[in-house]
Amino acid sequence: MSARPQSRITLGTKIVYALGDHTVNIVLSALTLVYIRYLTDVVHFSGTLAGLVPWIGRMVDAFTDPMMGRISDTTHWKSGRRRPYFLIACIPFGVFFALLWVEVPIASTAGRFAYYAGMYTLLSLAMTMLSVPYLALIPEMSRNYDERTSLNTWRAGLGILAIFLTLGMSELARRLGDDAAAWSTAAGVMAVWLVIPWLFVYRVSWERPVPGNAPSPVRFRDAMRALARHDAYRVL
Repeated sequence: MSARPQSRITLGTKIVYALGDHTVNIVLSALTLVYIRYLTDVVHFSGTLAGLVPWIGRMVDAFTDPMMGRISDTTHWKSGRRRPYFLIACIPFGVFFALLWVEVPIASTAGRFAYYAGMYTLLSLAMTMLSVPYLALIPEMSRNYDERTSLNTWRAGLGILAIFLTLGMSELARRLGDDAAAWSTAAGVMAVWLVIPWLFVYRVSWERPVPGNAPSPVRFRDAMRALARHDAYRVL
């Protein structure tokens, strides 16, 4: 396990670490700002079907996010509880993103809907495997309030940059013809960038070793019951 308990985090480390959130925001921006138009204008789904694709993915997220937090809390690998998931999930993260923009040779609308809803859900799962352990690392990398604030500021800044890259992907697809092949090519280029930063995030991040006398985590069933009592979660 990489453990470097320190209060100061170098500027380079902050920038590289923030690239993790940057890639997640690229995907979130693409799914929010662009993907519905792709489904209606390129795949030729109705507005209802196009809206159901992200709805299914978000419903799955409502359960897998707390589950992933539980899993990373109870992981006991030599290289850590959180960081190994960066290497496990980064390639599926890029692959599922690219596959989300592929024109599939399926004639039936139901079959194509199942494909895009399935890819959306798999992409959401890969993103959960990255983002939940990633965010849990922040208090482990520094216990200094100012340092954590600075780290989060860099995350927010590179997250805003992700919006511009998403618009760049849309522009690239437009310049290539704005058809299915153009979108697939633009998404493939973007998918490469989604994978690469996580290799460096893994290298610059660290975790604090878990004390041997750490209290046992709350049982999963009890944790889900507590979550179900949360007003905002129930609304979601």
